Amino acid sequence: MQEHTSIFRYAKFDSLALCQLASRLRDGQSCSCDLTQTPKAGSFNWAVFLLFADGVEWVLRSPRKGEGVVSDDTNLLLVASEAATLKYIKGHSTIPVPEIYSYQTSADNDVGVPYILMSKAEGSPLHNAWQYPEVLGTKEQRAKVLFQLGAITWKLSRLRFSQAGSLFEDSGEFKIKTCLSRGLVMHRRDDLEDVPRGPFNSENDFFEAHITAFLEHVRYLPLSHHCFLAPLPARGEYGDDTSYLAAVDRWNYLVALRSKTHSPLNRTDYVIAGDALWGLMAKWTQLCGYFRDDEEDRFVLYHPDLNVTNIYVDEKFNITCIIDWGFCSAIPFAMALIPPGLPQSRNELHRLLLPAFEERFQQELEENLLEEAIDAEYRLSWIASRNRPMWLFTRLLNLDSETDYGLFKSIWEATRSGEPEMLNFFRSMQTSEKYVSLQKELAEDDLTASELVQKERRCIGPNVKSLAISRKLTLVSEWSTRYSVPGKHSIRRHSSVFVADKKLWAWIDCCLKISIAG
Repeated sequence: MQEHTSIFRYAKFDSLALCQLASRLRDGQSCSCDLTQTPKAGSFNWAVFLLFADGVEWVLRSPRKGEGVVSDDTNLLLVASEAATLKYIKGHSTIPVPEIYSYQTSADNDVGVPYILMSKAEGSPLHNAWQYPEVLGTKEQRAKVLFQLGAITWKLSRLRFSQAGSLFEDSGEFKIKTCLSRGLVMHRRDDLEDVPRGPFNSENDFFEAHITAFLEHVRYLPLSHHCFLAPLPARGEYGDDTSYLAAVDRWNYLVALRSKTHSPLNRTDYVIAGDALWGLMAKWTQLCGYFRDDEEDRFVLYHPDLNVTNIYVDEKFNITCIIDWGFCSAIPFAMALIPPGLPQSRNELHRLLLPAFEERFQQELEENLLEEAIDAEYRLSWIASRNRPMWLFTRLLNLDSETDYGLFKSIWEATRSGEPEMLNFFRSMQTSEKYVSLQKELAEDDLTASELVQKERRCIGPNVKSLAISRKLTLVSEWSTRYSVPGKHSIRRHSSVFVADKKLWAWIDCCLKISIAG
């Protein structure tokens, strides 16, 4: 059995029972499961392949246990919802998705694991073309894919429901129940007790739940690399790897000093940002106000992870299958019209590819709007002017970004005014009684001074120069005292909020080069 252990890397299952099940589902067609295969695995699921005697292949997919991004209970809900969603889409549209043959939401079955048994996706992942465009994917071929995604997005927008939430199958009927959107369950948000779970009857309820999840997350859950006023450097902001890696190195030293990302100071910064989003709620619900309040079926299906690994194409770049629908939900109409982010869903679609997506989507609109007697020109301008703010909004609420500060700044500028006013707003909030009290409250659960020192020693490397720079930046920025009224001797008493961003790292590089040259 030693040569077969890799197939059971993620879970033990009964391969014989699996083949017998598959054979019964195909009227006795002989089936085998290669026990020497290594399972394919993603962040949430693993998969193995079955081969029938006539060459047909099926896929068994099962959730990974104990991965920590979501709870095991949520993983089982995702199995049930994804299977129901795929069955619904297959029966109500022409969108190319896997066919579901069987699924189980617990390990209490003959196979021994919760699973979805489905057809294998035809073609190959778009990742191959996106990763090596000089060999496999020209700009025209990429545009062709986006052109087709415009049609798929339109078809999804035609699958409408009276509530927001995720699809489940109940006694042969499809029903909207608890919402499994990423913003409500990822990063262990599914464990938060005070977050509404749906189903939601209005756009306002949907948005309120997601802002609540964001605020609860930034108060109590790990923040990983998220430091609001010291955003992680992004590769696209730097001209070469050397300058980028130097910025990341200095950022690591800065945030490791006093454990800035998990500090009550950083958490309170995020609460200020989240509370500011409450103030924008009327704006967002207005953006979603295409449907009248008394109109039914106002929510539409949305795939939140249309990335290059979940889109399959043939050799001519025709889309053959869309996979991984686990977090699919019925959501407010305007949010569902956000162009897909490629190569990954967290990326903003390149401006040169956006026209292909919009062109096909507009074609579908114009062909179908005549049936609904809606003014096409108004509808097109309505969509074009609103999809980017929604993209910014969802990325920030999901903490699905390297630079949350940049997202918030863009939202602010789109709805209020420029960055200077935003920084002054933050400064005023940091000295207000409400947030000073909150920072003190959160500090009660923070590490002790000795624990912080021990953590610093574990995290901070031997680079004396980087450590010295970090200490000076922490001092001159008054990082540790910003949630207090500045005294008359304060360095920054007349300044706005200090932000450690690409301008700072470029300035430090310049100073170091001058120092070396001198």
